[in-house]
Amino acid sequence: MTTATLESVPRASAASPTRRGVLALLLQEAFTAAIRLRGNRQVVANADAFRAHIKQLLATADREARQAGYEGEYVKLAVYAFVAFLDESVLNSNQPAFAAWPRQPLQEEIFGDHTAGETFFLHLRELLSRQDSEELADVLEVFQLCLLLGFRGRYGVGDQSGIEGLTAAVQEKIVRIRGGQPPLSPMWALPPQETVAVAHDPWVPRLAVATAAAIALAVVLFVVFRLLLDSGITELQTITSKLVP
Repeated sequence: MTTATLESVPRASAASPTRRGVLALLLQEAFTAAIRLRGNRQVVANADAFRAHIKQLLATADREARQAGYEGEYVKLAVYAFVAFLDESVLNSNQPAFAAWPRQPLQEEIFGDHTAGETFFLHLRELLSRQDSEELADVLEVFQLCLLLGFRGRYGVGDQSGIEGLTAAVQEKIVRIRGGQPPLSPMWALPPQETVAVAHDPWVPRLAVATAAAIALAVVLFVVFRLLLDSGITELQTITSKLVP
């Protein structure tokens, strides 16, 4: 893949669990714009201005992600996932301003690709086959957000079982990498020489997996709801500014 608008900034530091979820948060403003468009809460008068705004948001997210220590490949994949989501949102909006968008979707301008509806899932399956790492979990989280917010791509028509299976696989891998919710404090840990006898209840592993999955899903839903809330607040502020002199 090649990028036309994303900056090449050297990697700054190694991966760190304390950076968990930052990649998705860096794309928050771009996601908010796409959600408003997808929910018919924004009428775009100038497609070129909208495109330029999104490209600027992506360039900023790209730069800050690399400065935070993310590998360039993972940053590009995260941006690609979002661009696929945005292009689908634009094409489904049926707004007159976007009449020329299909002739050059953003994916083509940035990545030279016109098949993101298919390539999104090729990238996702390849990521699912990679060795577990914190950075991998973060980029998978961006793909997961796109799916939870409605991206369908090649699965837009017909059986939805394929996309449901992929969504579940992404969730499972993120939970496995992150191991559920981290402990509240290191002080909860026992001294190294201490051990505790554990009763082997066959239900415990199953409940632990279910709990970890629920926690991870709650975190993703929190991000989704925050994006939706931010979108609503921005819209309310715009309306208020028009009413109050």
